[in-house]
Amino acid sequence: MNIKKIIIILLIILIIAIIVLAALNWYGNYQEKYEYDPPEEDVAININSTIEKVSTRNDFYAVKTCIEKFYLYLAKTDESDYSIIDEETEQALEATDNMRKEAIYNMLDNNYIQNTGITKNNVLQHLGEIETSDVIIDDMYVSEQTENVAVYLVYGKLRNQTTRENTEFNLMLKIDMLNRTFKVIPADYINEYVGEISVGQELKLDIEETIEKNDYNIFAYETISEETYILDMFNEFKTDMMYDYETAYERLNEEYKQKRFETYEEFETYATEHIRNSVVMQLNQYQVNEFDNYTQYVCVDQNGKYYIFNETGVMDYTVILDTYTIDLPQFTEQYNNATDAEKVLYNLQKVFSAINDKDYNYVYNKLDNTFKQNNFPTLESFQTYITQNLYENNSIAYSNYQTSGNLHIYEISIKNAEDENSATVTKNFIMQLLDGTDFVMSFNV
Repeated sequence: MNIKKIIIILLIILIIAIIVLAALNWYGNYQEKYEYDPPEEDVAININSTIEKVSTRNDFYAVKTCIEKFYLYLAKTDESDYSIIDEETEQALEATDNMRKEAIYNMLDNNYIQNTGITKNNVLQHLGEIETSDVIIDDMYVSEQTENVAVYLVYGKLRNQTTRENTEFNLMLKIDMLNRTFKVIPADYINEYVGEISVGQELKLDIEETIEKNDYNIFAYETISEETYILDMFNEFKTDMMYDYETAYERLNEEYKQKRFETYEEFETYATEHIRNSVVMQLNQYQVNEFDNYTQYVCVDQNGKYYIFNETGVMDYTVILDTYTIDLPQFTEQYNNATDAEKVLYNLQKVFSAINDKDYNYVYNKLDNTFKQNNFPTLESFQTYITQNLYENNSIAYSNYQTSGNLHIYEISIKNAEDENSATVTKNFIMQLLDGTDFVMSFNV
């Protein structure tokens, strides 16, 4: 290699070295100027150990998953699944029980195990086996204990998948959100371990910094979509309407409940008459409305029936079963901005929603007094007329709108919503609009 090439190579290396040194010097100055210099002492992390209602949807579902896992292993094996109980089957059942014992034992809190004398061999006898059940959460509270570990207090029901009977439960769970691990403290130890609790109360427990993983105490933390959440809420209420009338009744919005059902017995009759609709009801569409103190989910099933959920916390909601019994803010606003002809249509839709719901009392109270006295002196006579002349589930179409003074007249075509080929019943409805959203009406009998 000649001397000229060597000189060029050395110059290139020198230039690169100068650039690197300059860059390192600039980066050092940059760090000194802009980087945060952490203090030598540890920074204290503020832990909120007061008991609060769980407000994070993803946390709620993660904790529920842990509870479902615990009760899944606690559910006893159904020997009726086996046609013959021979020696091989007995060995398989024994192996299954041993695995269940191992799983449950490894999900239990260490302090609980030590203080109750539980072993892997006696854990099923101590806790008691259950039938295969669905987990329903009524209330869930949380108290942070360390940077990673929080305590969750959960109250709910186990709904037997065969008999649909409910059994109440309450559990305490230690959840390590960093390691995605948990430990369970059953109800028989909570009173001794914690005592009585209330929202806002300070809860200080002797909690480990982390919860070690084993084969059974791990869980997945997932982001729950709005659609999944609304569908779960809708299906939870659907199940209540099918199997647990008391819980469904308790979930009703208080104002709505008082106006729509004077007694629980009236609601029970309603639920029984609508059991077929409850079985087949499916979420078709929904709308979300945000208000100051709650979120409202307006759900519509495949038959156009409304279910309105007012949510104040995660899976903490009340339900309204129609849009006509009480005035809802968004519907009232829509009504007030409508023309008179549109208001009449809104009211007719309410009338037929009530008829389809068999809420004859609502429609009867909207009849013009003179018309009512001349044609239907009692609610029973009106109900008989409707059931004999209209369908179980009616769909309507409007035509030939006209007015006469303060009266609004629509020709209404009525068909069986479940049979496109059904005969059409045609009636003229005459309506007078009153103050607010009130009205009276009559029709040709």
